[in-house]
Amino acid sequence: MSAESAAKSVSVRKRSTVKKSQEEIVKPLSVVSPGTQSGRPYLPAVSSSQRKPRKLLFSSSDIFSKVDTFSIQKGRELRKQEVFDAQKIARAVTEGGRNDLEKLRAIWIWLCHNIEYDLEGYLGLSQKICSSEEVIRTGKSVCSGYSSLCVEMCREVGIECVEVSGYSKGVGYQAGHSLAEKRSDHEWNAVFVGGQWWLLDACWGAGTVDMKCKTFMKRYDDFYFLTEPSEFINSHFPDDQTWQLLTTPISMEEFEITPLKTSAFYQFGLTLTQPKQYKTITDDGEAIVSVSSSRPLTFSYEMRQRDPQTGALKQEEVDSSCGLLSVTRQGMKLRLLPPEPGAYEVKLFARREGEPGVLRWICSLELECPSVQKRQALPDNPYLNWGLAAGASALGIKGCSVAGEEAVEVGESGECKVILQTSRPLMMVCELAHHELDAATAKRCLASQITAEELVCNIMCPYKGFYRLSIFVQDYDSESGTFQNAGNYLLHCQSPGLNPNALYPPDLGLWCGPGVRTQEAGLSHFSHTGTIVNAPQGRCNITFHCASPDLQIHTTLCAELHEQAHFPLSRYVLLTFTDTSKVTVSVCAPRAGVYRLGIYGRKPPQQDYMSLCDFIIRSVCEKPGDPFPCVYSAWGRGCVLLEPRTGVLAPQSSVSFRVKVPGAQRVCVVGEKRTDLKMNKSRVWEGEAVTGNATQLKLAAVTKESNDMHVLMTFDVLNLKNEL
Repeated sequence: MSAESAAKSVSVRKRSTVKKSQEEIVKPLSVVSPGTQSGRPYLPAVSSSQRKPRKLLFSSSDIFSKVDTFSIQKGRELRKQEVFDAQKIARAVTEGGRNDLEKLRAIWIWLCHNIEYDLEGYLGLSQKICSSEEVIRTGKSVCSGYSSLCVEMCREVGIECVEVSGYSKGVGYQAGHSLAEKRSDHEWNAVFVGGQWWLLDACWGAGTVDMKCKTFMKRYDDFYFLTEPSEFINSHFPDDQTWQLLTTPISMEEFEITPLKTSAFYQFGLTLTQPKQYKTITDDGEAIVSVSSSRPLTFSYEMRQRDPQTGALKQEEVDSSCGLLSVTRQGMKLRLLPPEPGAYEVKLFARREGEPGVLRWICSLELECPSVQKRQALPDNPYLNWGLAAGASALGIKGCSVAGEEAVEVGESGECKVILQTSRPLMMVCELAHHELDAATAKRCLASQITAEELVCNIMCPYKGFYRLSIFVQDYDSESGTFQNAGNYLLHCQSPGLNPNALYPPDLGLWCGPGVRTQEAGLSHFSHTGTIVNAPQGRCNITFHCASPDLQIHTTLCAELHEQAHFPLSRYVLLTFTDTSKVTVSVCAPRAGVYRLGIYGRKPPQQDYMSLCDFIIRSVCEKPGDPFPCVYSAWGRGCVLLEPRTGVLAPQSSVSFRVKVPGAQRVCVVGEKRTDLKMNKSRVWEGEAVTGNATQLKLAAVTKESNDMHVLMTFDVLNLKNEL
C-alpha cells in the first residue's frame, strides 16, 4: 500500500512546480509457505457487537509519550550492549509499564523502530532471515518475522498474542485481480488487551517499500496500532474470517471491490461517499468522486492512463483540464472527464488546512471510460481546485458571489463579475486563461477593485468557450510580496466574442474604482462606486469628497484610439476642486471607445503623485467630443468653469463667460482685445467676449495676493468645420 509518496505541496504554485514523489511506495508483504499459515487461534467469548471503540481504550497516542521515549532509548542501549534475545528485550522495554496496554505499546514501538523490512529476502535476492535472534541482530525481517517476534515478546510479559495470516493490499496487489486462487501473502497480529481482541501490524507500522528503488523507507505509522477492525479490513483480509472481528464479516469479493484507502484516509476522518467500489465506469464520458470530511482539508488528485496492452500506468499525468475539483469545508467533489477511452488510475491526496508540507495519499480508484463525449475544451488548472481554495478563510476570505462547483455562465455582453467577501483588507491579483487567449490580451480582460470588505474582479470574455479565472491574495499591509491562491473559477461564454477594441484599456492598475487606497487618501462619497462608468453621450462627471486640504489631485485620460484625437487626451478631462471639499472630474470622450481615467494624489513635500484609483470610461457616442480649455496652475481650489464648457470656440463669434474665481480682484478674457468680466450677486464673474480673428482666448485673473495678471486657462479659436 502506498504512503504519502505521490503527495503534492500546494500554495500559490502551479502544477509544474508542485513537488511529487515519482516512486510507487507500498506496504510490504510476507511470503507464507504452504502449510505454515496459522490455524484458528482461540477466541474468548466477546461478541464483536459489544466491542469498545479504540478511543475508549486510549483517547490519543500522546498518552504514550513517556512509554514511547523509554522504549526507543532502551532499544538503542540494548543494541549497543549487543542484546539480541527477544525475551530479555521484552522485559527491558516494558520495565515500568503499569498495565498490559503500556507494555504492548512499548513492544510495538521497539518493533517499529528497530526492525526493517527485508526487501532482498522478499525478492529472493538473499536468504530470508528466520530465527528471532538473527532478525534482531540484523534488524531485518519479512512480515512473518515481525508477527512472530511480537508473539514471543508479548507472551514473555504475559500478554496474549497470536499471529494472523491473510491477504493484504500491499506490494504486488493489483485491483481487479482475484485473490481466490492465490495463497495468502501477509501476517499480522491479534492481541488481547482491555478485555477484547485488537489488531496490529508492526510491519506496516515501521515503514513503506519503494519498489522502484527497491529500498525500505522508515516511516512510522501509528494507525496500525490497535486499529479499528472496520478500518483494518480495508487492507487486511484474514484467512479465518473470525479475525475480521466484525459483527458481520465481509466476503473476499467484497474485500476485492472495496476502494483502497490509506491510513491517512482514516486519520483525517474521511468518508468516501461516491463511488462505493474501487472501479467506476464513466457515464456519458464523465464520473464523479466525492469525499466528505469532518474538518477543513486541502485536497488534490492525479489521474494516469493505463497502457491498453500491458495495463501499466503511463508516466505522465492526464492534463488537469480533465478534472474539475471543488473543495468545501465539508469535503470535496471531483468531476472526471477522461480525454479518451481507456482505463485510468485516480489517486486522491489531502492535508489538514493550514499545515505545511506535502499532501498525503488517501485513496486510489480505477476508472473505466468506454467512450468520450465531444465538448468544448476546458482550460488547464495548475492549481487543481475549482471554487474557493480550502485555506481561503485563513487567507481572509469569507465567501464568494458565485459557487465553484459549476461553471459561471457569462451573459451576452461577454462580461461578468466575481466578488470575494473579506474579513480583513487584502490585496488581489487575477489571472485569466483560455486556449485562444494570449497573456497581453488576458491583462486587458481584467479589472480589479479592492475595498476594505470586498474584492471585485470584472472580467471580459473575448472568445467563445471556457475560461479559468484564478484569484490570488495577500494581506494588504504584507511586505512579503507573496500572493496565495484563494480560488479558481470556471467561466463559460456562449456569445460569439467581443471586438478587441472593446476590451478594458491597457495599463490598468490594481486600484480600479473607489477602495482602500482612496479611503486612505481621505476620498469618500464617490458618485460612481464601481470600476466601470458608462457614458452613452460621450460625457460624464465623477464626483467625490476630499477630506484633506493638503492633498493635491491630478488626473489623466488614456486610450488606444484608431483615429488620433485633434488635441492631447489631457484636454478631454477637467478637474474642478470646490472650496467645500467637493471634487468633480469631468470627461468628454473625443471618440467612441474605452478610456482609462487615472486619479492621482500627493501631499507636500512629496514630489511624485501616487495612483489612487483608475476608472474605466466606456463611450459609445460616435459624435466627436469637444476638448476642455487648457488649464494652468493658477486654476486652483474653488475655481469653477460654468460657461463655456468647451475649449474650442468659433471665430467671429460672441461667447458668454461665467466663472467662479475665489479671491480674485479682477477677471478678464484676453483676445484681440480684453474683456473685463463683472461679479454678480452669486459671486460669479460673467460677461460676453468676442473671438474675432484671434487664434486663442485667455481667461486671466488678478488675485488679492498679487497684483500680477495670471492666466487661468486658454481657449482655442478654430473653424470647427475645417479643422476638427
